[in-house]
Amino acid sequence: MISLAALVLAVAAATTPASGAPGEVPQRLVVGVTHTPPFVVQEGPERWSGQAIDLWRNLADELDLDYKLEPRDITSLLRGLEDGSLDAAVAAITVTAEREQRFDFTHPFYTTGLAIAVAHRPPETWFDGFISVFTFSFLRLLLTFAALQLLIGALMWLIERGKNPQFPGPPGPGVLAGLWWAVVTMATVGYGDKVPITVPGRLLAMLWMLASLIILTSATAAITSQLTLGQLEARVRGPEDLGKLRVGTVLRSTSETYLRDMKLDYRGFSDLTLGLAAIESGELDAIVFDRPLLVDAIALAHKDTLELLPRSFQRQDYALALPTGSPLREPINQILARDLATLQDP
Repeated sequence: MISLAALVLAVAAATTPASGAPGEVPQRLVVGVTHTPPFVVQEGPERWSGQAIDLWRNLADELDLDYKLEPRDITSLLRGLEDGSLDAAVAAITVTAEREQRFDFTHPFYTTGLAIAVAHRPPETWFDGFISVFTFSFLRLLLTFAALQLLIGALMWLIERGKNPQFPGPPGPGVLAGLWWAVVTMATVGYGDKVPITVPGRLLAMLWMLASLIILTSATAAITSQLTLGQLEARVRGPEDLGKLRVGTVLRSTSETYLRDMKLDYRGFSDLTLGLAAIESGELDAIVFDRPLLVDAIALAHKDTLELLPRSFQRQDYALALPTGSPLREPINQILARDLATLQDP
């Protein structure tokens, strides 16, 4: 016969949940964190600060939670929520549909968007416009025109010499006269002080007039296109201009997902600092990433060399991440719903 004491122990064991069972909050939470200033800032081996850290500490105090912070990179941070090695994750974690299938999110505590960081460009002056016109390509074009006009002028002198007093016989004055005629004809000025009188000379004149129209039109279009392209490259206004730039972003981020979905070529970096350094060195034209993280990184180490475009795009909602079915979600959401107005500056 089973004793009364044994029966009591059996009932107690059957009615008392085991530590760590589903639906039960562990006695000591393991909270994953990753360095994402200004939300999570690692100041030392076990010293953490930042907006998200302050939020978590306030939540833990109100819910009387015991916890330890465990640093991880973003990949192992999210993986830890799936495999159960983490009870929560605190960082600038964007809520996405794909992530929602893998683990749970609390209510968002911060709403922002993606932004574009580019090299700082000082205001243009009149001298910048002057330099943009007188480039090596422009000077090479002028030399090509001069050589072509000299060739046509010399050919006209060879045809007209001895028959037309407007083109003297000696090579020096004769070629100069032919060059003068070729230049004013190409410029469509046509002073009429020098006119070919022979049939071959007039045929050459007609061909040169027609060729001059084509040459000048093509040259003008090429110069205008080059100047316009330079202005467009210097004036990146938003995501619609990313297709003509050398773009970078942080690997395994929502900004990488955005660039991939938009079918844009990009270069991935393991760390935001590496991407910003690539802009400074001229390897990249722009970095696409979360606006608050770019703002903090530029202000910290790149304020004189990089700048952030004013437009934001592709909304990003930051939330605390929890394992699927975590009993912490509802009490945390109640507190966040109560304090939502004070979590983010207007």
